[in-house]
Amino acid sequence: MKKTILKVTVAFLALTLAGCGTTKDNSKSDSSTSVKTEKKQVKKTASTSNSQKKASKTASSQTSQAPARSNSQGSTTNNGQQQVPSTNEPRLVTLNGDLNRTLGHVLLPQKDGLGQDNSRLNIRFSGDSVNYVINYSVGGKTRPLNDPALQNETPYATLTKKTYSSFAQAQAAVNYHSSSDDQGLPRIDLGHDISGTIDAGAGNRYLHWNEGKWSLVVHADAVNGEDPKSMAKQVVELLESSYLPAPNSVGAGEFEVSGNNKLTWQDGQIVYSLKGQSVQTIITMAASMK
Repeated sequence: MKKTILKVTVAFLALTLAGCGTTKDNSKSDSSTSVKTEKKQVKKTASTSNSQKKASKTASSQTSQAPARSNSQGSTTNNGQQQVPSTNEPRLVTLNGDLNRTLGHVLLPQKDGLGQDNSRLNIRFSGDSVNYVINYSVGGKTRPLNDPALQNETPYATLTKKTYSSFAQAQAAVNYHSSSDDQGLPRIDLGHDISGTIDAGAGNRYLHWNEGKWSLVVHADAVNGEDPKSMAKQVVELLESSYLPAPNSVGAGEFEVSGNNKLTWQDGQIVYSLKGQSVQTIITMAASMK
């Protein structure tokens, strides 16, 4: 009986000691797991902190770069307002606007006919919407429309509008020559399937041809050895790319080898004329009328 009690006691002690060992092992395991978890949390917190720092640096970098991009688009005033970049409007556009505000809507050249110096184009005029004279000149500097100082500038081109009391009067004001008036005169090839007739006498040479409703003639001084053929070919060539206004009835181009050139055309009871020293200039200007 005593042996049995002793065996039970020993077995109980053994179980108790085993339980204590298990508790210690579990405590160690829990402690190890807790440390690992804390380390992971520390690493995660550090990683999150580093990410926030990087994001903060990126935002700061983007903010510091933003003004540079803004400056490339336009200047900024001291109070932070964006200034609108200035635009360089063509000089003729500005002056045509001034003329339309003064005369109303009238026909005007949309090209100045200048190869250069058009930034110093000036205009002065007289008259009203029914009858006017507009002088185009190039000065030492730009001046307002009809500035008194423009009286001293020599026009390179002059546009005139004159209104007559009848269609017949307007038609008679155009120096038009029919091709039927040239019968029997020698013919000269001017290119582009166009030929003209030459009329010489009394020290003058006139080379004439017709295109559509336009009568065109070049005058040369034979005494000074001038020849109209070269200028006539130049005019024909120019008219291949620049189209003159379509006359209501008739139009006339009168050119001088010496330099005085004029285009005249009828539009109902109105007659327009454009004159200047350069053939190319007045043809370019007339072709752009609107």
